[in-house]
Amino acid sequence: MEVALIRHIMSWCRSVVCGLLIVAAASTAGAQSAANDAAQAGFTALQRGDADKAASIFKDALDRHPEDPALLYGAGAAAHLQGREHDASRLLKAALDAEPRLTLASALLGEIAYHEGDLDLAIKTYETALTYAPSNVALRQRLATWRGEADLHHGFEAYKDDRFSILFEGPVNHKLAARATTVLGAAFWRIGRTLGAYPSDSISVILYTDKQFRDVTGAPEWSGGGFDGQIRMPVGGAAQNLTEFDRVLTHELTHAMLKSLAPRNMPAWLNEGLAMYFDGSDGAASGRRLAAARVFVPLAALRDGFTTLGAAEASLAYEMSAFAAHALITRIGTANVGLLLQDLDGGQSVDQAVERFGFTFAEFERGLARRVARP
Repeated sequence: MEVALIRHIMSWCRSVVCGLLIVAAASTAGAQSAANDAAQAGFTALQRGDADKAASIFKDALDRHPEDPALLYGAGAAAHLQGREHDASRLLKAALDAEPRLTLASALLGEIAYHEGDLDLAIKTYETALTYAPSNVALRQRLATWRGEADLHHGFEAYKDDRFSILFEGPVNHKLAARATTVLGAAFWRIGRTLGAYPSDSISVILYTDKQFRDVTGAPEWSGGGFDGQIRMPVGGAAQNLTEFDRVLTHELTHAMLKSLAPRNMPAWLNEGLAMYFDGSDGAASGRRLAAARVFVPLAALRDGFTTLGAAEASLAYEMSAFAAHALITRIGTANVGLLLQDLDGGQSVDQAVERFGFTFAEFERGLARRVARP
């Protein structure tokens, strides 16, 4: 499962990034008319979800007005929606250098830092923002959550190598951390060979007690792990079921690698289906179970994450995802999975991306429906 922002925080973040974009545009009112017009056009494109167009508009405008804070913020927001988090952070920092009171830029920069695993930067960013906006309740609540997480991690030990950083607590988890390093290393190269690329950024893994995991992530009870920029896993009982520990770890590693290689336009069913493919789940068996129950879930209903689903609904969503991903890989071949991801990262929807393989997405989905729901 891919853990998104904690539900109430994510709702707030969406309102900051999407619902209030026009506020930043309005801050250019006193600037040159051309810069103001460009900002309005760029934020309008962002509100429509057209990150590529917004990025192009802001880039052109910044060539003429390189220090305009609203344009820098807009360019950072567009880069974030494109999955270019390093560029987004650079642009947002520049916006705050030009105008430290631009709370929207602070809000987004803090969220990016947190989900890139830089908790210290996230906390520092929000602390600074609150000196300019002391009455911002959402910032203050989020900061309190992060400080609590930092206090928890302060007592953890770290097990590091060149590619992975694993945080854990206690001697029992030390053994699991050592095992995790071996499992992650082997899975990384195996997954990378199929995807055709190997992410270069370090990947963080945090091993929690069950309670710590629920408190930090807000994940549903049925969740066995999560990825929100860092791999987070509850490890109660893991020493007695190392096979499951390895499977969940590999599953979440797949999410981490997919985020690095194709950070946008990845529907949840494909993200989860690929993670299940690499963790050793049997997608064909999922198809047989769906056929036995004569249940088919349209993939359009599985585009978003599954964290809001109940246990039974989530189980069905994962079965459908595993079946659909297995069928897609079988049809296009494992050698072409990397090409599919490249097209998604290039801005295509999955509906568009499959057409390079000689079929339409509608045809593919009809074939799935016939296999599991035929009378």
